[in-house]
Amino acid sequence: KMEPAIYRKIIEEAHKKNISVTAHLFYVEDAKMLIRAGLNVIGHSIRDREVDDELLSLMKTNNVIYIPTLSLDNYAYIYGDEPEWLTDSFFQKSLEPGVLAMITSKDYQTKIKNSPDYERNKKAAQIAMFNLKKISEAGITVALGTDSGAFPIRTQGFSEHYEMELMVKAGIQPLDVIRNSTLHAAKVLNIDKDYGSLEVGKNADFIILDADPSVNIKNTRKIRSVWKDGKQASVSNVN
Repeated sequence: KMEPAIYRKIIEEAHKKNISVTAHLFYVEDAKMLIRAGLNVIGHSIRDREVDDELLSLMKTNNVIYIPTLSLDNYAYIYGDEPEWLTDSFFQKSLEPGVLAMITSKDYQTKIKNSPDYERNKKAAQIAMFNLKKISEAGITVALGTDSGAFPIRTQGFSEHYEMELMVKAGIQPLDVIRNSTLHAAKVLNIDKDYGSLEVGKNADFIILDADPSVNIKNTRKIRSVWKDGKQASVSNVN
């Protein structure tokens, strides 16, 4: 961990230059200390234990944004459980060459399942889901993030849709999840003036779906077309 004296100085200097500060977290007590030091964004789930009222109050009072990265928490153990989406073409098309053979091999799956970290990671992922619901219900801004691409098993493209699915499973309504994934994500990047929602004067970046994601969040994967700056992008094999 970074020493508090160091991160306090980093946050102080960043704020002098009007730079937002994000910290990677795991523990409740670390979150409290960092917020008191001026932290703006929490990256990754707080997953050592249930968040308490003190932390929720600190987050809300200081307008801290929460990026849970539930997919990252699940990737830490999920391949040992042979998830049903392993055979999903939407997932498989997002993989780099050779990754599918690795993650579907019995040797790899057994290694994950028998890892001393398996149960700890699985429990942490469950705590993360519970904490997200509490944080969202407290009125704290939640934004989508995945850490996808950092490792081949955190596949880019699928992870963002998987993250939305996990948010819904945590107890957040689909339309709120979509708002977390668009407008709130743009807010984190300080680009919400131009992106993140369909409004007059903003860039016309959007997707058209074949089914309603408010009925089933997995319908975000049924992509008919992608539009960038008001023009249909040349996209093949989206579905």
